[in-house]
Amino acid sequence: MSSPVPSLGAIASALIAMSSFCWSATAAEVTFTSIGMDQESFESHTGMWFRPDQGTGVQAAAVPTRVWATKESVTGGVALKCVFDKGATGKFALEKADYPPGSAGITFYAKASRPMKAVVNNVSADVGTDWTKVDFAWDKIGTTADKPNLGWQFVVTFQGPFDERAWVIIDRLGVESPSFDPAPTLDKQTGPDQTISTADITAGVEHLAKTVARLKAKQPFKIIALGDSVTAGAQIKRSSWGVKDNETVGLLYFSQLARLLEKQFAYQGITPVQHGHGGWTAKQGLGVVDAEVVAEAGPDDLVILEFGANDMGWAKIAPADWKATVKQLIDRVKTKTDQIIVLSPTVGGDIPKHAADITTLLMQLSQEEKVAVVDITKLSMYRGEPFAWALLANQFHPDILGHLVMAEAIEPLLTGRPRTYPE
Repeated sequence: MSSPVPSLGAIASALIAMSSFCWSATAAEVTFTSIGMDQESFESHTGMWFRPDQGTGVQAAAVPTRVWATKESVTGGVALKCVFDKGATGKFALEKADYPPGSAGITFYAKASRPMKAVVNNVSADVGTDWTKVDFAWDKIGTTADKPNLGWQFVVTFQGPFDERAWVIIDRLGVESPSFDPAPTLDKQTGPDQTISTADITAGVEHLAKTVARLKAKQPFKIIALGDSVTAGAQIKRSSWGVKDNETVGLLYFSQLARLLEKQFAYQGITPVQHGHGGWTAKQGLGVVDAEVVAEAGPDDLVILEFGANDMGWAKIAPADWKATVKQLIDRVKTKTDQIIVLSPTVGGDIPKHAADITTLLMQLSQEEKVAVVDITKLSMYRGEPFAWALLANQFHPDILGHLVMAEAIEPLLTGRPRTYPE
C-alpha cells in the first residue's frame, strides 16, 4: 500500500517550521557579554567607567554633556540617557583592553531624539528615534576577531554638531559571540523616570544664615573643603583627557559651588580652598582639621566636610561611629566658624547597604549639631542600587559631571531655589 503524498501546503509548512527551528537554534547559540572594567559592567553598574568626554578645561567648565540612569531600556533594567547641549563633543570612552577572542564585535542598542550617527574608529552606523541595534564588527573597525584590540579604551562618538539640545539612550553595551544576533530577546521598558528634589536630601538651611547674608551683600569669603579622595579629585578627568591637571581643582564640587553662587548672586569673590586626602577616614581628618581648616578659616567662612566612604569602606567602621567622628570634626571647626555643611558619602563598596542608616544619622547630625547637611548617598540611591552609578567614574569617585551634580545639590541651601534630579 503506497503512502499518501503530502500536499504542497504541508511541505511549505514543514519547511517554514524547519527554518524557524534552525534560526532559533542559531540565535540561541549567540552569547552576549556586557563590557566594563574591574568586574563592573555596563549592565551591572550602568554608566560607571563609560564616561562622557567633556572636552578641554574651558569646555568642561560648562559640562555640555549630562548623563543619568534611566528605566527606558531594552533589557528590563537600566539604560544610560545622554543629553548633549551646545558645545558637546558627543564622545564617550570606556577604558577596556581585553575582549573575548572569537567574538563578532561591539554591539549596543540606542535611540535618539533625532536621527544621528554613532562612530567607532571612523566607521559610522545610523541611530534612529526608535530602538536601533548597532553592531560594529571587529574587522570593520580595524582589528580581528581572534585577537580583538581597540587600544586601551573603547571610544564611540555620536555625531553633532549639537547646536540645540539632543539626547541618546544607550543600553545593552557589550560584545556578541560568535556572531551578531539579529533579533535578541528584549524586555523594553518605558515611562518617566522617578525624580528627587534637593529639598528631600538637604536639611539645616537655617544654620547658614550668615553665609546667605554675605552672598546677598556680595561680600568675599572662602569655601574650605576637607575630605577624602573625592575632595582630592580622584578620577575627575575620566574620559575627559583634554582637561589639564592644573584645571581639575576648578572642576571639583566646592569650586563648582563657588562658581554657581557667584553667577546666582552676580559678583566675584568666593575663594574655594581644597584639602583632600585620598583614602582617608574622618578619624584621619581629625589629625589635620586644626592646621587645614581652623587655622585657615576666617570667622564665618563656609566649611564643607566630606568623609565616610573609607570609614564604612576599607576601615569597616559602623555608620554610628562615622557620625561620632564627624561630630568631633564639627566641634573643632566651630572654634572658628559655625557655617558648616556635612556631606554623606558617594556610593561604592558597602555604602549602598548602609544607605538608610546614613540618611538617618546625617539628619540627626543636622539637628543635634546645628549644621547644614546634603545627603549625597540618597541622591544616588533613591531609585535603588541599579540606578546609583551613573555619576561616577569608578566606585566612590565622581567625574566632572558628578562633581557638578554634587555642587548643584548643595547650592539650594544658599539660594533657596530647589533643584530636581534628573533635570
